Amino acid sequence: MFEVNRVYANRKGKYTVLAINPPIMSVRYEDGTLADLNIRRQSRIWDNIRTEFEIQEAKAAKRSSRKQSGSGQYFIKAISIPDADELMFPGWQEKIIMSTFPDASQIQVGARIIYYAIEAQTFFAVATITEPAFTASPKDYFFTQDMQEAEFFSVDMDASAAILTHGVRADSIELESCPQFKTKAMIPEEFLEINEDDFELLAEVLTEVSEDEIEEIDDEDEYEELEEEDE
Repeated sequence: MFEVNRVYANRKGKYTVLAINPPIMSVRYEDGTLADLNIRRQSRIWDNIRTEFEIQEAKAAKRSSRKQSGSGQYFIKAISIPDADELMFPGWQEKIIMSTFPDASQIQVGARIIYYAIEAQTFFAVATITEPAFTASPKDYFFTQDMQEAEFFSVDMDASAAILTHGVRADSIELESCPQFKTKAMIPEEFLEINEDDFELLAEVLTEVSEDEIEEIDDEDEYEELEEEDE
C-alpha cells in the first residue's frame, strides 16, 4: 500500500517513504529524522489514523444533520448511578429512557438529551430521541419503579464518557437556562428542559471527552507497536 515519495503518518508524525525493501521501508520524518519501519505494522497504524479521521468527519456530519433536522427541544435527563465506577443502570444497554415528563407526547422525535448522573453530579452522555413515545412495563427494561406501565423513548447515543469521572461536573459549568442547577435536587428519570446554547455547550465538551478516550486507547496500542519497532 505504501509508495515511494508519498507522505504518510504514524503517532510520531508525518513521514515520506524513501525506499521500500520488504519487510522494511526507509522513511524521513518532517524534522529530517531517518528511520527504518516495519511495513506491516505501519500499515495497521496508517489504517487506524485514516479510520479515526473518517469517524471524526462522520460524527461532525451527523451532528450537523441532527442540528438541522432536530425538534428544537433540549433536555437534561437525570439518572441514578449508585456505583460511580460503572456506567450500568436501567435502559442504558437497551438505549431506552423512561419519561416522567408530565406529558410525554410533548417530547418529539429529534429531541436532544444530556445524561446527568445524580449521585456523581456529572453530565456524561449525549443522545437523540429516535422514535415516538411507547408504553411498556418498567420491569421490561430493569427499572424498579412500582408501576404497571410507563412511557419510554428509544435513543441513539451520540457521545458518552466511558468512565463517569471523565464527564462534566455540574459545579464546573454555568447553565444560563437553569442558573440554580448546582443546588437543584434532581430526581431519577426526571427531564429538565434547557435552551440550545446550554445543550451545545455540554454536548461539545462531552463529544471531545468521548473522542479523546477513543484516541487514548488507540495511542496506547500503537505506542506498544512503535516501542517494538525501536527495539
